[in-house]
Amino acid sequence: MRGLIFTAILLVSGPAFGFEAEAPETFRFGNGLEAHQALFGEACASVDVRELDPAQNPAAQETLVQVDCDGFDYFGAARFAEFVFADGALTHVWILTTPDDEAALREAFEAAFGAPSHDSEGFIAFTQANAAIRRDVPEALYYGEEVAPLFAAWFDQASAQ
Repeated sequence: MRGLIFTAILLVSGPAFGFEAEAPETFRFGNGLEAHQALFGEACASVDVRELDPAQNPAAQETLVQVDCDGFDYFGAARFAEFVFADGALTHVWILTTPDDEAALREAFEAAFGAPSHDSEGFIAFTQANAAIRRDVPEALYYGEEVAPLFAAWFDQASAQ
């Protein structure tokens, strides 16, 4: 199931908006950075690997690495994507979008996942699919099962405000 959510949204939303965008089969939440090297080589115009302070992310105990991928094909455009690896495993991916993308993204997410679980000023979340649309900083978010409780708590907190 890990990684399938990310692949599913790309496959489902792609044809609905007149483009094809598939995540490579090797792309899986829970796999390490080494397992994704070929993906980054194919999917990114440029790649920057940064080690971050693990204290910045509650999913990380020992290491936190972010791979910045420029030129990632998503939702009909080359985007900037951030692949986050906590303790050696891919936990979540942020893909920068624009405010103009929000309505179409929401339509695609709802077609793929059903009604949102949370709809707040900051997020439209689909916890049933481990995905969200961020409004405060326009991004799409996909995350693995390992961090699903952390994101659900974040969405709960944002919705309560």
